[in-house]
Amino acid sequence: MDIPKIQCLLNQYSLDGWLFTDFHGHDFITRDFLNLTERKCTRRLYYYIPAKGDPVKILSAIEPLLLDHLPGKRLLYRGLSGQKEALSQILSPGMRMACQYSPNGNVPVASSMDAGLAEYLKAFGISLISSADLLQHFGAVLTNAQVESHGQAGIIIHRILDRTFQWIRENLNNGRYIDEWMLLNQMKALIAAEPIYMDSPPFFGIDEHGCDPGYEPQEHGSKPIKEGCRLIIDIAGRLPQEDAIYYDVSWCMNVGPEIDPEYQRIFHIVKDARAQALSYIQDCLKNDLPLRGCDVDAFTQTIFQNQNLAPYIMHRTGHNIGHNCHGIGANLDDYETHDDRLLLPGTIFSMEPGIYTENYGVRLEYDVHITLDKQVRIYGPIQEEILVV
Repeated sequence: MDIPKIQCLLNQYSLDGWLFTDFHGHDFITRDFLNLTERKCTRRLYYYIPAKGDPVKILSAIEPLLLDHLPGKRLLYRGLSGQKEALSQILSPGMRMACQYSPNGNVPVASSMDAGLAEYLKAFGISLISSADLLQHFGAVLTNAQVESHGQAGIIIHRILDRTFQWIRENLNNGRYIDEWMLLNQMKALIAAEPIYMDSPPFFGIDEHGCDPGYEPQEHGSKPIKEGCRLIIDIAGRLPQEDAIYYDVSWCMNVGPEIDPEYQRIFHIVKDARAQALSYIQDCLKNDLPLRGCDVDAFTQTIFQNQNLAPYIMHRTGHNIGHNCHGIGANLDDYETHDDRLLLPGTIFSMEPGIYTENYGVRLEYDVHITLDKQVRIYGPIQEEILVV
């Protein structure tokens, strides 16, 4: 619990304090952030970190020891009236209080406070401010070692991809039948031979199956892989070590050199949208402008709208990346949610615009690291043309 760092951030965001609360382990953010024990509280507890001064623990007199591992003075209450009295010692009308709340549920990953408790706290005359940006500093901003693990995972993943493409070509050159299900099992074998962890197998599809971004090959109904087929693969993994960071990419391929012109056209529209979105991010960083995930996504959607492709958008432009493939930091999202969190220096997120018509699916993904000095870095190769397998 880095109290000085928290208080520095509270002052930076013009907040009076940060309030954590839990009951029966329902608040997963409080549970993890405060490192609560497996013993769940049966009466509500509160942990308050002011912008200045010492933290305060508010606990039922029946459960006085649950926060003994944390710094701060302890206030014990008896009954609901005693709880209100204890809270009135730290909550004053007009205070701006950070808590695990997201207006309109815009950022679900940071919204663990129940609506009834929010109503209860507002009765003290305070303003509830989402802690979503604060939380990023403690779960999404990465260390140098974590960033290095991201790059190392990328080397392994691209080696798996290269060997996958070799397997496809060798089989076709030798006249062997192969299909999506066989390819999935081959990729699983390649993955098992590497020091890499994946929480799910790669997503991929041939031809119209690539128009479904969540398509998973099945033993029955898999399409054959043959000359002229289009192939899209989304693959993500991390090193098995603790705190290692995911590497997540999507690539578009064509089996053989004869590429469908419409496939080529959509590929270049998506590629250009990705490049423009990256330039938008760089311009905001260079000019010290607020950089929110929802704004990057809205900018990308506008590019597709100008190409009359808006009906073929099926997902956001990108997501935060951490120890889990979908991390707790800001997403590039104004489509599935309205993620108004800032993209912070020290974080990594995917950039993966996609277009999915009835016959063509194109998604181009690489991972973007905003360095602490507000530069952008991409680790691993960048796809600029359809890869011929």
